[in-house]
Amino acid sequence: MGAWSPAQSGLIAATGDPMVMPSTPGFSSGVLYVSRVYVDQTRAAHTAQLAVITAGEGISHAFIGVYDPAGGRLLASTADLSSSLGTAGVLQAPLTSEMAAQQRNKELWLVLLIGGMTKSPTFIGGREYGSNLGLTGDYRLWTSTGSTFTALPSAIPQLKVPAHGSIPFIAVGP
Repeated sequence: MGAWSPAQSGLIAATGDPMVMPSTPGFSSGVLYVSRVYVDQTRAAHTAQLAVITAGEGISHAFIGVYDPAGGRLLASTADLSSSLGTAGVLQAPLTSEMAAQQRNKELWLVLLIGGMTKSPTFIGGREYGSNLGLTGDYRLWTSTGSTFTALPSAIPQLKVPAHGSIPFIAVGP
């Protein structure tokens, strides 16, 4: 009962508690970063959140998306966040359309894409080199095999398990 949950912060789903996420994930241009989450509140989602520690430079084609892993389809996304990633702080971005309420404990995938950049922003994130805990299945973090994305695809493409990586704090809320 004492563990943190997204609902305690008014969120529908999140990759983790941003107050205790100790690392700063690094990102490559054009790669989809896919994190598994579970719905904590049965409410419609209207916003996405990301915590920027240091601003990036030359950012283009940056989006947060929410996918249903059962069919791999895009449920909701933000508009281009490129200009917002040039400033440090908590970014709360509207979804371009409402994501209907999902069943509690339903698995969703939160996806971050930065299509282009000259300097990556740093984000609050989960533990470096331990996101998947050496598991051989049931992963928490994947990346796209392709690295030329400049928009979120309507369906999740082929994914791979990164050798190491840190999960960024991403959340969706009402």
